[in-house]
Amino acid sequence: MELHTTFGTSSVHFADGRLVVGTGRVERTWCWTGDGFGGSNLRDLVTGAEWQGEPPAQADWCLPGWRDGNPAAELVSLTACEGTDEGFTSPHLAVLAETVYAEAKLRLRFTVWAYPGAPGLRTQLAVLALPGYAGVAARATGRVERIPCSLTGTNRRLIGYYNDTQNRNDTHLDLLEEAVIPGWDGVPEFHRWPSVVGVETARTASGGFALVQESHKCVNQKGHDTGLFRVTKDSLELDGWGLLPQEIQPETWYAAWAAWLVTYGPGEFAAAEGLKAFDRLRYPVDPARDIYILANTWGSTMPGPDAKNAARETNVLVEIDTQAELGIDYQQVDDGWQGDQYQRFVPDPVRYPEGWRNIVAHAAAKGVGLGLWAAGQPISLDDLKAAYDAAGFRQYKLDFVHFRNHAQIRELVDKVRAFVLHTGHRVRINWDVTENEPRFGYFFGREYGSIYLENRKDRCPEWVVYQPHTVLRDLWQVAHYLNLNRFQASVQNIDRVDPAYSDGPAHSHAYCVAITLMATPLFFAETHHYRPAARAEIRALLAVYKEHRAAVYSGMVQPIGSKPDNRSWTGFQCLLPDGESGYLTVFREIGNPETTATLALHRMANEKLVFTDLCSGEAWQTQTDAQGRVAFTIPTAPRFRFLRYERI
Repeated sequence: MELHTTFGTSSVHFADGRLVVGTGRVERTWCWTGDGFGGSNLRDLVTGAEWQGEPPAQADWCLPGWRDGNPAAELVSLTACEGTDEGFTSPHLAVLAETVYAEAKLRLRFTVWAYPGAPGLRTQLAVLALPGYAGVAARATGRVERIPCSLTGTNRRLIGYYNDTQNRNDTHLDLLEEAVIPGWDGVPEFHRWPSVVGVETARTASGGFALVQESHKCVNQKGHDTGLFRVTKDSLELDGWGLLPQEIQPETWYAAWAAWLVTYGPGEFAAAEGLKAFDRLRYPVDPARDIYILANTWGSTMPGPDAKNAARETNVLVEIDTQAELGIDYQQVDDGWQGDQYQRFVPDPVRYPEGWRNIVAHAAAKGVGLGLWAAGQPISLDDLKAAYDAAGFRQYKLDFVHFRNHAQIRELVDKVRAFVLHTGHRVRINWDVTENEPRFGYFFGREYGSIYLENRKDRCPEWVVYQPHTVLRDLWQVAHYLNLNRFQASVQNIDRVDPAYSDGPAHSHAYCVAITLMATPLFFAETHHYRPAARAEIRALLAVYKEHRAAVYSGMVQPIGSKPDNRSWTGFQCLLPDGESGYLTVFREIGNPETTATLALHRMANEKLVFTDLCSGEAWQTQTDAQGRVAFTIPTAPRFRFLRYERI
């Protein structure tokens, strides 16, 4: 059996039991071991770095229930073709190997996605039960990926994000967990909390690689069979199929958690850039669907009937008027439109006596789109389709998700996929990480939409009352390793924020909106409560933002300055693809006494730049130093600047 196929700069070659898959930037080699494919080496074709081990004796994976090694396998087919996963990811070369394990009564698919020009590869396993399969009961599965490498002279970088954001609304409760373990003393390591583990050369400038589990694991929520990362003397391994042996049923393919392998070069921010570059290919942005400003009424309400009544037709009609005035793109109808029950999701005849007819007509007249909330697991595919077909809702938040097993994950993902396909990929599904339930997490399911990051209300309950600096801190930490343009970021009406729990009222409305401009702005408030002066302030900033947001979405956002803590100079830098220009949002927080601060910009060392303040029109030239540092002035705090820069 031989295979030789290319797609763009991606390629696959198989001969004499040796499988080589590359993207033009990275190349990985496997050998057929008799029980599957075992990796033998990994090469970064840009830096020349290479990681390899002894010729593999076993496959990179262990079958569910076969933790001590697989039985003999037969390679029955190996194919490759261009793919897009039905339009849910970027075009790539999809390599598919099928093997049969007669003793285990399982058929296995090993899939590799090679995006042309990508800094990494995505692998995934799937199994099909054959007649006679009897899965043993188990609490965990086993290995799904293995990267051969010497750990001598390396550091390990561990990365993960917390969910349960509504209980992390405090200055000292970070969203990002990161640790660097220096050196290697020969003792195996076991890491259960991270979603990413990087192996970096400690004493040279050759960079490293990162292994990512595409799962719903969070630092404080292990989820369903997400396993762990294992560091051994000659490899980095990843456990956790997301699929227990007893969950496998006949005549159905069951997919494991996927893995990304991403290489990166030298530099302090190289790992972040590599992960974000791969993430953009795995979860691409479609400007027609993914660039928007959203409003949702829930954040201005008291718990219970008050919150649900805010979703009634008469209130939504008033909200649509305000959204049109402010320049907001979508009004999302939240919980309550279906009444006070969660079995059937059809418009409640009391709150919507004529169904969707009136809000659809009014939204169309005002040029505002519509979104919808629903409970993710109870709502049926038929009810999702019916709401879309009747009203054309585009932005959906599917809430109350709780995954207890593989079947529940599969059921919801299959339903959402079928729904998105029904709409011709016109809708976006937004997942939330507000609770400590096993939901979607940060690295899984984003081909369907964005992440709703946090509840931040104006009054009640007190632990989620809006604080500008914690919202800014959370986004700043998300931007370290993830693409911020796939996160919905909360804006609150600070005139209504309870000053007993927040210094929000001491900030301007524009400041609170500016925090979100590198993400997706979400007005988590009834916007008709904004005073006329506040509306004018917000409308002016959104008008400027909308002139530039398509460019911002095309760029890669990095955090700059210090971690927001209510006393820092901080912000974001958006580097545009041309490498010659970009955008900044710079914040002087309320407790910072310095009118001028020096911030280091990414990839801008020793450059002459021209800056333009997009709000005032002021322009000036400056020179960065060898570390890319440049001085900014903000006379009073808390204030911000929204800037564009260009190389001269």
